[in-house]
Amino acid sequence: MTSVKATGEAAGAQVSDLASVVRPFLLLIVLLVYWISFEPFHDRSGADLAGPLEGGNIANQIAFPLLWVVLVGFTLVTKPKYFLNVAAFPFVAFIVWLLITNVVSGDPATGLKRGLFEIISVTIAAIAVGLPQSPRQFANLLAIAALAVLVLCYFGVAFLPSLSIHSTGDTLEKELAGNWRGFFSHKNEAGAMMVALIFTGLFIKDAGQRWAGWLIVGLASVFLLFSVSKTSIALVPFILTLAALVYRTRSGWLRAIFILLPLVLLNVATVGSSWPGPVRSIVASVLPDATFTGRTDLWRFSMEQTAEHPVFGYGLTGPWRTNELMYRDKLPAEPEDISGWVEELGTDSHNSYLEAALQFGIPGLVLLLLAVIYQPMRDFGTALRVSNNPALLRYFLRLWIYVLYTASLETVLVSRNNPVWFMALMAIFGMHLLARFPVAEEDRAA
Repeated sequence: MTSVKATGEAAGAQVSDLASVVRPFLLLIVLLVYWISFEPFHDRSGADLAGPLEGGNIANQIAFPLLWVVLVGFTLVTKPKYFLNVAAFPFVAFIVWLLITNVVSGDPATGLKRGLFEIISVTIAAIAVGLPQSPRQFANLLAIAALAVLVLCYFGVAFLPSLSIHSTGDTLEKELAGNWRGFFSHKNEAGAMMVALIFTGLFIKDAGQRWAGWLIVGLASVFLLFSVSKTSIALVPFILTLAALVYRTRSGWLRAIFILLPLVLLNVATVGSSWPGPVRSIVASVLPDATFTGRTDLWRFSMEQTAEHPVFGYGLTGPWRTNELMYRDKLPAEPEDISGWVEELGTDSHNSYLEAALQFGIPGLVLLLLAVIYQPMRDFGTALRVSNNPALLRYFLRLWIYVLYTASLETVLVSRNNPVWFMALMAIFGMHLLARFPVAEEDRAA
C-alpha cells in the first residue's frame, strides 16, 4: 500500500510540474491571439466595407473553440474547482439572458452562434487570469505580448502604411487620413489598445521590470498620440487620477460616488445631447462639435430601436448593417430624423450601454451593469482589504475603470474578440479572485 501511495504521489507531482511548465505558454498564446488576432492589417479600401455586415472568418470559427477546449480541459485536470472559485452570479445570470435573447432574436441560428462565441471569450478570460503562478510571471508574460503588439504596429506604420495608416483611399471615413491604426481595423480600436498597454506597462514597471515597463509605456503613448484617438488620449490622465483616488478611499460608498458620478454625468452630457434641449445647449457652449462626430444620430437611433424591442432586444450585434435595415424604403427626413447614413453605414451605437439595451433589452442592460459595475466594485472593496499585492490590484482597477468610461463613447462591452474587452474581463475576474484568494508575490494563482 505504501508503494502504491508513493507511486500516486509521484505521478501527481509529475502532473503538477508539467502543468507549471504549460501554464505560461498557454497564457502567452491567449494574449497573442486576442491582442493580435488571426487577421491583422485590415484593408479599408474595399467596397465590401460599405455593405451588409457578414459573419466571422473561418480561422476564428476554428481557433477560438479549439483554444476553449484546450483551456477548459487543462483547468478541469489541474484545478477542477477553479470554475466555482471564479464564477460570479451576476455574470452567470447575464450569460443566461444573453443566450435567451439570441435564441428569440429574428435570426436564432446566427444569434446563438454569436452568443456561444461570447461565452467562449468570457470563459477564456476567466481561465487566463488564473494561469500565471505569480504576479511577477504575469508581468513577464504581459511584457512579451505587449512588446510583440507594439513591434508589429510600428512595423506596419513603417513598412505597410497602406494597411496601418488611415488614408484618403479608404472606403469609409476619409477624413481620418494620416491617423495611425497599426494592424487594427480602426484608429479608435488602436487607441483603446494603446491605453490598455500603457496601464500594462505601469504594472510591469511596478512588478520589478522597470525598463520593460517604461519602454512599453513610452511606445504605447507615442502610438496613441499619432492615432489621434481623442477619447482615449483624454481618458488616460483622467483614469490614472481617478484610479489613484479610488484606491486610496476606504469608504465603499465614497468609492462608488467617485466611480459612478462622473460616469453618469458623462452619459447624460453625451447621450442627452441627442435631442434639442438644455443638455445640447450646454454641450454646444463648451465643445465645438456637440454631435460628438456624428454619434448623436447613432444614439438617437439606438434608443428609438430599443423602444421597439425593450425586453429581448435584437440579439448580439443588433440590427446594424442588415439587408432589412440598409435597403428598406427611405422616407424623406425631417430635421430631427435620423439621417440615412446611420441605417446605411452605422455599425454600432458608439455607446456600450445603449448597445446593450439594443441587443439584450432593458433586463439585459440591468444584468450587464450588475456584472461589470456592481460585482467588480464589491470585489475591489474586498480585495483592497485582504490583498497584499497592490500593483496587481491597481492594474485591474485601471483597466476596469477605463473600460467603463470608454464604453460611454465606444461599443466595447460584450464585443467578443475585442482585445480591450478581453482585458476588462481579465481585470473583472482578477479582482474577483483577489477578493477570495489573497495573492502574494510568489504565491500560485487561485
